[in-house]
Amino acid sequence: MENTIIKQHYIAQEYLICQATSEHFEAMLNIFLETAEWLHSKGIRQWGHFLDGYGRDDITASIDSGSAYVVLQGDTVIGTVCVLIEPEEWDHHIWPDTNLEDSVMIHRLAVSRDYAGTGIGKQIITWVENGLQFPSAKKYIRLDCVGDNEKLNAYYVSQGFEKVGSTDGHSNYQKEIRAVFS
Repeated sequence: MENTIIKQHYIAQEYLICQATSEHFEAMLNIFLETAEWLHSKGIRQWGHFLDGYGRDDITASIDSGSAYVVLQGDTVIGTVCVLIEPEEWDHHIWPDTNLEDSVMIHRLAVSRDYAGTGIGKQIITWVENGLQFPSAKKYIRLDCVGDNEKLNAYYVSQGFEKVGSTDGHSNYQKEIRAVFS
């Protein structure tokens, strides 16, 4: 299996982005918990499994596989994202009629509530697009999100993703990977 190569280690001058390690687990979990609590307070069911005590294995697996990244301001984890080169079982479920071998999958993009609204999420997406070097066979960045989270669905469209379908209450989005020559 091929891996990504980090071409750019900073998003903005003050934010370092790097592969997550087991030392980042608690901070990542806290971001998911605070985000899930905030979403729940808005009546959105997304990431409720974190509040129910689940999801910890997903965090550990993404750290162990090298697909989890954290955004740091100094020593503080302020954001996280999982970037998969190979689709998981969930991806095949959500994209049942799509060949995903040409795709990079984004999961669990989250920003600490203290930094919400500052543009960090957009900077993380831009970094995924431009700060990582993917195997040449990869043509798309794909993600899914809960279909009834209207604000998040609109957000992904504003970031240049195209809605290409839905499955089991989740919206499917994709964006072509632009070839960047240096």
